[in-house]
Amino acid sequence: MSVSLRGDLDYDTSDDVLQRVHSALHEQRDAKALRLDCADLKMIDSMGLSTLLQLQRTASRSGITFHLDNIGPALKQLLDMTGTYEYLTGGPDRT
Repeated sequence: MSVSLRGDLDYDTSDDVLQRVHSALHEQRDAKALRLDCADLKMIDSMGLSTLLQLQRTASRSGITFHLDNIGPALKQLLDMTGTYEYLTGGPDRT
């Protein structure tokens, strides 16, 4: 299952993204992977990072592989600075 993230992932949008992804996972109970396409993600703040971490934990608990696709430089820098890059991507070389 793939979900495209567009615009900002921040305090104002995080709840909506969580609800949208959880609903999609509920509808597709046989999903083997959750792929978040970050190509159109413009900005992410601490709430957005928290949202990504929550979605990764949800996927992990459900036995679903979690992927962040098309990570741009700003998101990669945030993940590197917060020490969450490897946790959210599965390794130092995956983008």
